Amino acid sequence: FHAIAAEVIPRLNEFNTQEIANLAWAYAEIGFAAPMLFHALAARAAAVLRHFSEQGLANTLWAFATAGIAAPQLFDMLAAEATARLSEFSSQKSEFSSQNLANTVWALATAGHRAPRLFHTLAGEAARRLREFSAQGIANTAWAFATAAVPAPQLFDAMAAEAAPRLHDFNAQNLANMAWAFAKAGMPAPLLFEALAAEAPARLHQFSGQGLANTAWAFATVGHSSPALLDAIASEAASRMGGLNSQDLANLAWAYAAADHLAPALFGGPAFVVSLCNCCSGLVEELSQLHQWQVWLRERGVDWPQLPLPLSQRCCEAFHSVEVTPSRLQSDVACTLRSLNLSPKEEVRTLDHISLDAVVTYRGHHVAVEVDGPLHFFGQRPTGATALKRRQLRAAGWPLVSVPFWEW
Repeated sequence: FHAIAAEVIPRLNEFNTQEIANLAWAYAEIGFAAPMLFHALAARAAAVLRHFSEQGLANTLWAFATAGIAAPQLFDMLAAEATARLSEFSSQKSEFSSQNLANTVWALATAGHRAPRLFHTLAGEAARRLREFSAQGIANTAWAFATAAVPAPQLFDAMAAEAAPRLHDFNAQNLANMAWAFAKAGMPAPLLFEALAAEAPARLHQFSGQGLANTAWAFATVGHSSPALLDAIASEAASRMGGLNSQDLANLAWAYAAADHLAPALFGGPAFVVSLCNCCSGLVEELSQLHQWQVWLRERGVDWPQLPLPLSQRCCEAFHSVEVTPSRLQSDVACTLRSLNLSPKEEVRTLDHISLDAVVTYRGHHVAVEVDGPLHFFGQRPTGATALKRRQLRAAGWPLVSVPFWEW
């Protein structure tokens, strides 16, 4: 393949658009590193982009993303070309197949390339044609929109409705990706999560360690109660503790704390803590999750293995180190409290290092005031993270007043 690449590079002007796309696809598909070839392909493709077929555009994006080759200028041009062609068919079916659509958004999200106009256009096109999508196409599309953090509520609603009765067609990774994507995108989709809770338990042995952790994290994040699924995930994760990495373990710990679901199969023996000690990455996000898990264990009063003191202290320090920036809404509430002569203290830390937006003294008692903006809710229901914080504050004895954004 080195020899083919060396022969091809000086002759790319002889290749037509389909041959350019096919060559990029082939090298990406076999996983053969050929950065010089891909850079030459990018230059050649850019020059003849308007002659590419819709499948050629999608395959080229997919190939560069799969190969991990950064080509921002080419991606900008490919996105603009795809957007223009999709816009031509705004009221009818475009020439992009459902697989082309799914591959395009997957490629853009994988490459981390922002293309808001194309995502917006694709969202409308995909929502109209979801019945044509394969199970993997639906899962990849959901994953892509969630990863790219592009709001598309109508598309997610359509994907939930289309996927729920077809989950038997989804493989284990697709199931985990659907759960993760909907939670990440802030789309609780109760009927979909109910279907996932019914479909997943019998197939958990096919899930990767990351899939197990992400599924537990997703159900806890959207606050969808599924005790049977969480019990099954705990048992499956416990049976292959050595294959879980630091992020998997931290996500599992946080998920069960947020769901307030005791899992002795996972946490009751020493294996979980031993695995954490052996592979803890030291990332602030993971250590912070573990701190909340420790607080939860104390809250529940279970006599389970605890983190060793040095690691426990690192978790506390990491959780405390996370900077909190007051929102405008929070500042408005604090100003109102001052006007009522309540003299709020802002950004107060509890003994468990939980940050309070404000603390006031009322009738001789300290009262915590939490100002919760839109990101703290799915609709008007608290996210898993918000519910966990509220529960841990109350368990620590704090009277709590929540000020949701829609009441201010």
